Amino acid sequence: MNRIIHQTLVRLLLFFGLWCAVPLHAQLEVRLEPTRRDFVAGENVQLVLTMINHTDASIALTNTPGRCWLHVEINRQGDNSAVTPSAVPRYPNQTVTPGSRRACRLELKNYFNLNRDGTYRVRVILRMPDMQTVYSSNVAVFNIVSGGEVRSFQIQARGQRLKMSVRSILLDGKNVLFGQVRNVDSNGVVGACPMAQYLNFMTPIIKLDRAQNLHLLCQSSPRYYTYAVMNTQGDLREHKILVPSGGPVDMVSTGGGLRYIGLVPYTKPKGEKSRYHSASERP
Repeated sequence: MNRIIHQTLVRLLLFFGLWCAVPLHAQLEVRLEPTRRDFVAGENVQLVLTMINHTDASIALTNTPGRCWLHVEINRQGDNSAVTPSAVPRYPNQTVTPGSRRACRLELKNYFNLNRDGTYRVRVILRMPDMQTVYSSNVAVFNIVSGGEVRSFQIQARGQRLKMSVRSILLDGKNVLFGQVRNVDSNGVVGACPMAQYLNFMTPIIKLDRAQNLHLLCQSSPRYYTYAVMNTQGDLREHKILVPSGGPVDMVSTGGGLRYIGLVPYTKPKGEKSRYHSASERP
């Protein structure tokens, strides 16, 4: 009898030990990934936040006065302190339904000054409505780079001396041209944007128009060309994929400004879906 009781107790202890060794899933799983590994200084760094609800109830993530549901922490490698936000990050409310996965895109440009080259580590903390429970994401890593200068112009705009430049960086084995605007006196970056993938078959044509917008025309693949325009804020104002129409390819000045010749806009075949999401991904 004692032997049976002893064996039963041993089995219970083993079962309890194994049960305790099984990791318990968090009610809300949080994952964070940058949309790219490398970003140009002044560009809008974007992250994809994925939330997985492991419960049988909806989880509402809401902002309240003085408290945001999402807290972002960023550190630059080599610095002892965190990057101080220029504004309190306040992202739209989210609801994650039972057993579902929800993804949203986080943009950092309006909240953090990420103009210094280097490697950055970022994580987010989600605050639950009870104001006590929190969930932390993994640490995502991205780089801020300057790239190589292709051409630049110094201009006067909004009472400031600005340097408008086209820069080249390597993304996933492809040369990509970015536009960047920098304040000459403070050396601070006003803004930046991806403009075109670049194939070294022709020298990129880069000019300023009368409004001081920067125009870029380059060959992006054996078949396609790209025409893009950036304003003095570093924003992409126009982007076109072009194909040859016969005759020399060039960008010329006219009474109405700058225009390309020898090219026509590419027309997507009916029913074809675009697989490109940004200028840096297009041909």
